[in-house]
This record gives sequence, C-alpha cells and structure tokens, in this order.
Amino acid sequence: MGGAHLTDGWEPGLDAGDSVLRRFVLANADRNAFVASCAGGRSRRWPDLAVADPASPVLFDNAAVLLRPPPYVDLADVVRRVAEFYPPERHFVFLSAWPTPDLSGAGLLLMGHPPFMLRPPGGTPPPIPQGLRIVPVTGQESLDDFVRTLVRAYPLPEARGTVLGDVRVLRGPVRLFVGYDGDRPVATSGARLGHGIVDVEWVSTLPSHRRRGIGAALTWAATLVSPTLPATLIASDEGQPVYEAMGYLRVMRLTMWHRPPVV
Repeated sequence: MGGAHLTDGWEPGLDAGDSVLRRFVLANADRNAFVASCAGGRSRRWPDLAVADPASPVLFDNAAVLLRPPPYVDLADVVRRVAEFYPPERHFVFLSAWPTPDLSGAGLLLMGHPPFMLRPPGGTPPPIPQGLRIVPVTGQESLDDFVRTLVRAYPLPEARGTVLGDVRVLRGPVRLFVGYDGDRPVATSGARLGHGIVDVEWVSTLPSHRRRGIGAALTWAATLVSPTLPATLIASDEGQPVYEAMGYLRVMRLTMWHRPPVV
C-alpha cells in the first residue's frame, strides 16, 4: 500500500455524505454563516475551522465549529484563530464533534458534552395534544411570537436581541414553528436544512405548559419538515428520553467550550 492515502472521513474535499456526523458538522457551520450574514455579521472558513460572528448578545449565536478531528489539525493554531476572530468583548461557543484536550489555558471554559442524537427518515407523529395549534413562522408577527416564547421558556432574557428575530432568517435553510394554546404562544421549535439532514433546534415550552406532550409535538413538526431526510439534534441529558420515545438514537457526545467576554 506504500504511502497511499487512506480516507479518514474528514478531508476538506470529501463529499458531505460520507457520514451523518460529517453532514451535521458541515450543516452546522453553514447555518452559522448564514445567520451571521442575515445580521450583517462576519464569517470565515478554513479547511479545519468555521467561525461566524453575528455580534449577538446570545452566546450560542456566535459560534465556531471544528471541521476536522483534533489529531488531524494543529489545535493550538485553531484556538488561536478562533480567539483572534472574535473581538474581546464577544462571548462565543466553540463546538467540536470530538473530545479535545484541555483548552482552558487559552481562556476557554468547558460547557460540557451534550448528547448528539439521530433519527432515521419517516415515521408518523402521534396526535397533537388537544388545544394545541402548530404554526410555521412565515413573517415578522409569528417570528416575534417565536422569539418572545423562546426568551420566556428557557428563560433566556438576552435572547430578545437574537439574530433569529430578523425576518431574513426565513429566506434561507431555517424553518421555525410556534405552538399556540388558543391565541397564546406557548412553545417553539425549529430546524436547519443542509447537506442531507434536518437538524432540529430551538425546542422550548413555557413552564406552565410542560408535561403535556407539547414539546414533543413541536419537535415532531421540526423533525418532519423534510420527512425523507434523517434528523439530528443536540439534546440535554434530561431531554434524551423524550427524544428516544420519538425514535431518536443516542449516538455520541459532543464537546462544547465557551469564552466569556474578556474584560
């Protein structure tokens, strides 16, 4: 075999369909750049790293994504480029699909290892809970309901300034939903499409409406926006059983770091 290259699955020019995880990583990077562009922000991409800065007050909107496994990159140089890209007053997250060495020496704080889950295409959701109405977000009015509900449900006060509140996000790969109890918005979900997957995100339910199956119904709406494609999501430990009941599989855990504003 000599010096022949053996495909590792993460070469920059390799087709995204080499693995579901590769699809997820690339779709995540593309979504971040798209959202940043909607806000008039910045993004940049190298073969091993993608960074996006919409200058959002929401931590997770300002996101860097590692595009190759740590053993295949100069991780110290990657972290240097990430830190130099964002202004010191900006907080951001750094997502790796793989375990990383300790990066605290570079000023990053470990947020945790959130579960990554996968659901095969298709399936039929259960009946929607009585009184619930799920509405796709198509304009500014329903987008305002989406953001207000997201802010209250987490709660996430700084999310009032999220770039998701700009109607331009509806013109790209993002799909958003609001769940209404009568005329009152009580839950949200969303998905981003790209590289052959539906990546589910922004699932939230007001505390007053939890444990009624509403969150699961909103997750189903996002999961099936393109029912011929597999769906992925980043879960919490508490949320994994809910998603498992929908047919999601526990695949692995990711690694997420955070840099707070440098004061």
